[in-house]
Amino acid sequence: MNIADWFKTMDYKAGVAIYKTLPSAKNRTVSVLERGRSDRNMATLIGELRKAKNARPVPEVKVKPAAPLKTIPAKPEPPQKEAQQNFLKDEASKKYFSKIRYAELPAELKVRFRKAKDLFYDMCDLKFQLNDLPDEAEKEALTIMLQIEDLDEQKDTIWKELEHWQLYKTMLPVKASEDFSALTDLQKEKKRGLLANYIKKKTARITKWQQAAEAETDKAAQRKILQQINRTEKSLHQDEINLRKIEELL
Repeated sequence: MNIADWFKTMDYKAGVAIYKTLPSAKNRTVSVLERGRSDRNMATLIGELRKAKNARPVPEVKVKPAAPLKTIPAKPEPPQKEAQQNFLKDEASKKYFSKIRYAELPAELKVRFRKAKDLFYDMCDLKFQLNDLPDEAEKEALTIMLQIEDLDEQKDTIWKELEHWQLYKTMLPVKASEDFSALTDLQKEKKRGLLANYIKKKTARITKWQQAAEAETDKAAQRKILQQINRTEKSLHQDEINLRKIEELL
């Protein structure tokens, strides 16, 4: 079974087996997926296989754009249930965002911090909707899972900016480095493949340097390694933003 065929059946175990054969498969992701099916793991699996499927070079063709995903309107909740959900969201938010010292952030990142919080709350609301769906509502569940995945990617992008500032006191890029809209679909596909390759190599390089920095006892040598990580993380983050922009255009 190939990836295209898998999207017709969406069999979880088969999807995990396919993902494990991909050159881009990550050991950590495989380990998580092998724990069994869950809403989060299914969304992760769909996202990874979709990236792998889209990364293949394809001939330039004209296709009808897919209709944007629409959030399923939430039914009015009883006051008690709504209050409980708000409490759970607030508690989860406090635990997640307490790692960032908001008062020390520059003005630009304070805006990004609040944006990340909004995304986090939106994800929680979608999660509550997902939990309330009946078992047979598979199509609606998949729509919500894909929305959660998209919001999670946006939140993770901002989170990297916040953590990078706390560690290096420098800013990561926040927008695409160029306008990709003028490219043909085929050019976008080629650009996406190049960026995916850059991201993979830079990620591996950063991981290697981080291990070296932890083992280094000489402060000057360690500082030099951290500077390399800082520069490469900026470049990596820019590649990730560019890749996301191209995928939006496609």
